Amino acid sequence: MNELKICVDSNEASNRHDILNYLRLSGVIVNVQKLTVCDYIISDRVGVERKDARDFISSLKDGRLFNQAKAMAEAYERPLLILEGRISQALRRTAMKTASIYGALSSIALDHGIYIIPTDDSESTAILLHRLCYREQIQEQRTIQLRSVDRSLPLSKQQLFLLSGFHQIGSTLGENLLKKFDTPIRVIEALSEADIHVSTSGKTKRLVGPLTEVNGIGPTIVEYAQTLLKSNYNQACIEEDK
Repeated sequence: MNELKICVDSNEASNRHDILNYLRLSGVIVNVQKLTVCDYIISDRVGVERKDARDFISSLKDGRLFNQAKAMAEAYERPLLILEGRISQALRRTAMKTASIYGALSSIALDHGIYIIPTDDSESTAILLHRLCYREQIQEQRTIQLRSVDRSLPLSKQQLFLLSGFHQIGSTLGENLLKKFDTPIRVIEALSEADIHVSTSGKTKRLVGPLTEVNGIGPTIVEYAQTLLKSNYNQACIEEDK
């Protein structure tokens, strides 16, 4: 039987022994380390942030929530937010309005493309994490992939790793691009040279050219890739140091 694995952020691990104990007792190999994005890494495309209801409200108040959502969307093709516990109970201890909570959840889902899954408690969260690992690693045959390449990987996997470093280009889209253009350099050239037509109102954008034949790619991904490829490195460093 194939082994299940999960990577857990060290801060999350120190606070949620119950979740880690459940996973270990269920046979999951738990790797604890400092993660810059997400609390749990399930596969090369799935990163999970867990927030209980009180932490969700707190992170919305102090501004952490949307920064975390942006980072998750940039790092993972299928980012997930587990919302643990009852929002209604957490709201009794705060002056925040219910509409603000659901407005934030709407933004996370629609603006950042993050899937939101509610759970009742930590046990439910642990069960969900286990099933996510099973689905991704056993059914979909995906592996956990941090942004650190193993040079013993086959050449094709290293090529896929290279492209999956682009914003919102995970392994699935990276593979589709390579199947279409055959080499990473041709993919990069296609991204760099792609045309994006903007409507006269400026509200809608449409991708034109060979990239339209690749399922899953759109103007937003191409725009970010072009910014990444064409921006001046030295000038970017100067701007970031200000």
